[in-house]
Amino acid sequence: MKRRPEQLALFLALGSLLFISSATASAQVTTADLVGTIKDSSGGVVPGVTVALTNEATGVSRSTTTTDSGTYIFTSLQPGRYRLTAELSGFRKVERTGVELQVNQRAQIDLDLEVGLVSESLLIEGKAPLLETQSSVLGSVIEEKQVQDLPLNGRNFVQLATLSTGVSGAGSGMRGTIMSGTRPDDLRPGTELFVNGNRENSNNYLYDGIDNNTRLTLVIVVRPNVEAIKEFKVQTNLFSAEQGRNPGGQVNVVTKSGGNKIHGATYEFVRNDRFDANNFFANRAGQKKPPLKQNQFGGAIGGPIITNKTFFFADYDGFRQTLGRVFVNTVPTLKMRQGDFSELPGAIYDPLTTLVLPGGGMSRQPFPGNVIPQSRWDPVTAKLMNAYPMPTSSALANNLVTTPSRTQDWNQFDVRIDHTQSERNNFLARYSWSKTATINPYTFPAVQLPGLSKAVGLGNEDTFAGPSALLAEHAVFGWVHVFSPRLVLDSRGGYNHFNLDFTQADVAPGDQLGEQLGVPNANQQDEQNGIPIFSPAGYTGIGQSRSLPILRHERTFQYVTNLIAAGDKHTIKAGFDVRRRHMGEFQTNRGNGRFNFTPNITNNPANNTGGHVMASFLLGAPSLIEQDYLLADAAIRSTEYSAYVGDDWRATETLTLNLGLRYELDTPPSETSNLWANFDPTTATVLVAGRNGVSETAGVKTFKKAFAPRLGFAYQVAQHTVARGGAGIFWNTAGHGGNALRLQRHVPFGPIYSFSPGTQFVTQRVSDGFPTIPALDLTLADHPTGSVIGVDPNYRPGYAEQFNLTVEHELPWSLLLKTSCVGNLGRHLDTTYNLNQAVPGSGPVNNRRPFFAVRPTLADVTWAVSDGTAEYHALQFSATKRLTRGLSGLLSYTWGHSIDTVGQSFGGGADGPLPQDPRNRLADRGNSPFDIRHRLTIAWNYALPFGEEHRWLSGGGPAGYVLGGWQVNGINTFQTGLPFTPTLNATTVNTGTGSRPDRIGDGTLSNPTVDRWFDTAAFATPAPFTYGNSGRNILYGPGRVNFDFSLFKEFGIKEGTRLQFRAECFNLFNTPQFDLPNAAIGAGNAGTITGIVGTPRQIQFGAKVVF
Repeated sequence: MKRRPEQLALFLALGSLLFISSATASAQVTTADLVGTIKDSSGGVVPGVTVALTNEATGVSRSTTTTDSGTYIFTSLQPGRYRLTAELSGFRKVERTGVELQVNQRAQIDLDLEVGLVSESLLIEGKAPLLETQSSVLGSVIEEKQVQDLPLNGRNFVQLATLSTGVSGAGSGMRGTIMSGTRPDDLRPGTELFVNGNRENSNNYLYDGIDNNTRLTLVIVVRPNVEAIKEFKVQTNLFSAEQGRNPGGQVNVVTKSGGNKIHGATYEFVRNDRFDANNFFANRAGQKKPPLKQNQFGGAIGGPIITNKTFFFADYDGFRQTLGRVFVNTVPTLKMRQGDFSELPGAIYDPLTTLVLPGGGMSRQPFPGNVIPQSRWDPVTAKLMNAYPMPTSSALANNLVTTPSRTQDWNQFDVRIDHTQSERNNFLARYSWSKTATINPYTFPAVQLPGLSKAVGLGNEDTFAGPSALLAEHAVFGWVHVFSPRLVLDSRGGYNHFNLDFTQADVAPGDQLGEQLGVPNANQQDEQNGIPIFSPAGYTGIGQSRSLPILRHERTFQYVTNLIAAGDKHTIKAGFDVRRRHMGEFQTNRGNGRFNFTPNITNNPANNTGGHVMASFLLGAPSLIEQDYLLADAAIRSTEYSAYVGDDWRATETLTLNLGLRYELDTPPSETSNLWANFDPTTATVLVAGRNGVSETAGVKTFKKAFAPRLGFAYQVAQHTVARGGAGIFWNTAGHGGNALRLQRHVPFGPIYSFSPGTQFVTQRVSDGFPTIPALDLTLADHPTGSVIGVDPNYRPGYAEQFNLTVEHELPWSLLLKTSCVGNLGRHLDTTYNLNQAVPGSGPVNNRRPFFAVRPTLADVTWAVSDGTAEYHALQFSATKRLTRGLSGLLSYTWGHSIDTVGQSFGGGADGPLPQDPRNRLADRGNSPFDIRHRLTIAWNYALPFGEEHRWLSGGGPAGYVLGGWQVNGINTFQTGLPFTPTLNATTVNTGTGSRPDRIGDGTLSNPTVDRWFDTAAFATPAPFTYGNSGRNILYGPGRVNFDFSLFKEFGIKEGTRLQFRAECFNLFNTPQFDLPNAAIGAGNAGTITGIVGTPRQIQFGAKVVF
């Protein structure tokens, strides 16, 4: 019987609501709670004890009294170091210092009173206990010392999130994603995270409790400066009802605040290619190291405005970089440029000789001598063929290495004010600003093409070559009101702004470079003046960048309010959150046009042998022709509502139940002027918002059943052992498939021309160009042509069913061991597929499309649905060593497996063509593209025990001066490889799409190398017009081993001021971390690895003054 999510939701909701009353409560997203019980020497509880808690940095204090059961509670506390006191007449006063409270923590500290005078004090020094006795949440807190001291390449705090179990990414995960740092258009590189089998777009970044996510591109709005971070927590499973929006990682960053003393730091870090090792492939090709010049500098300062009341904190970070990129390219040989393909083993067939045989099938005659006469060359592609740089080796594949340079500068700052009006009212205000300027290079240097008025750079469409300017802002205003020690209100308002201007290199308004090249109608809009995209399969592209220009802006306005009511046994919480999003975008994926090429048009159609993609290219015979436009600028709006109620019920002294229910309502996006349209598969027409009674959401309904119950427990089995666990439902923000947020980018507001000429006959050449763009006409929606996009009217947000069972045990030496069994089941995940993909067969592609009978000129229909599934199971282990005797550390190991039907909303990348067959999408179920079976990370800090305040040489002197003040730190990472999908370089299905091969062997090799990572002979070309039987993500790429290391030397300048010199080494042992292999079966570079991830060894030097 198929399980319905409503059934699970109802079961958990009823279990939770049995204990939930109508009282209300406060979120702990950026704060902490402290609870405890006070007893006398006989073990009896002591009521009426005055308990005070004072922030040691600010002097701000709060007080309460214990209840009849001897319990106390403080809620909505800023993370930091506190002093806890308890006093009652007839007992000695107890004072505990150094109580560290962490973000989103519910700490428990019990105290024992001894009979005596109040004037007699018992001083206890110590931190909050390591054991988590009050919560079922899984996650890790990254403390300020780790943030400041661990080696971070680019000082990117997100790298530290990957130290948690179940988390990968930040440069160590799936490639090619928008945040991975592997795409030139990355706006926040190195910030992608894959958490417990969830996609990278399933995370939620919060900055002082306020949304820090874009909606269109799913990147961080402001990446906080390391100097501004007090600490942050990564929650990975079963977070409480206060938090939602996404089922992946909840990354809560809390900024520093000032105190009663002036504190701060200034710093500069320097990197230079002189200090670094060479890229593996550049070194192999005899190329010198790509250039690198990088400086990162700034400072921070915080202190009092009014002692014990008002405090400030401010920081600045500057970054300047020139970075060489290494591209291993496949370019045509000298003979190919002359039309001579005689160096190839197979024949080149003339498509003009194609004959349909009487008994079925086709035949084609080869070109004599495998030479294409010049009279047959397409005039456009012939120019481009000779615009390729010459190869630097005689190989047919991977025969040219280029090292163009990218420049990037940024400036950012934060300003924060904290004010305590009284013990009852606290206020917070912070504003953050960041601006980044980047210039991405082309793959190849500029060349003067015949007919063009200027020299232009060329290369793959994904170079995104050109200048970009990114402005980001983030602000928060918070108010905490204490009605009583047991009733607290926490309200926050916030705003974020993300604005990107990304233009094309070597292109100016009015240039019309595509038409100068000889492609009619290549430049039909004022914003599009470049050269089309030319993509020969298996070869480096030769054209200009896609998607440019990109003009994108987003604004989010948020209000969240919460209340906490703390009783003797129950801490009842409730609140609501509203996020209003304003979005706008001008972007076309192929505004200057695009031509794809495969070998099919020049092979033998009888048996699919022979042929070559560059022969097809020289003939100007593409397999796919596309162009799209935008005739109107859209102003997109959406609103996200959420509300929750929860109860942390201390059922007994050893058992706490975490119960909650959350509700989320995510409205479908709309456009303020009804520039919004949706394909209707029942009529093969396009529905336009506001036309003929169509709703403003173009027919997409609002999903109203997103209930998210949570049920967890924490049971203290023994003094040093806790068992924790639970289950819950966690909803994802809808619309991540792209279509749902971009319904203005097709007919009638953004026509998309798409034509697949087929693989049998040449029906259109490059020099024929594109059809004329149609004017904006709403009636075109009634008979759409070209490609369209659409969203299922019943499109709904996806969700995850999460569960875990965890055992924690505290050992001496401040060491905590934790073992967890973790599960995550994704349901109704968003995905897209081609609703109008042709059935495999011979002849023109369009004739076999499902809608051909009613719409013969309708091409692809990219259809967004929410029926994807995913399963993740893992055994996770961690060991946390709290700082004692100069040593602290965190070890995390994950043994897990992630399976899904689609790894990203849109497929592609390592997934290959997805779905291969839209009529059998379950056949795509396989390993997730981010599946890492084993991952181990070890992060550590160690201050050598010499010099002042240390075990040896504490008396000073020359030896103490030389040997003292040294600290070593490291992050060690070990992980198995990522999966990939073998595909076909020359598809046989003749549908205008890619496909997979037949698998006739295992494919793995006992001793794989970069030149032959897998056995390409284990994969064969399927019979004509059939899909291959090879599965998705069936092979795995290289694993990765990386050691990052840093060495500090600290000098005392004067009391309270220290000078720190740093040497940081990333990839200490220069271990190559290879990318996935080229997997297009039939391409010359199939099975080879031509890129690396991460970096070769890089050394960074820095100086920092801390005061």
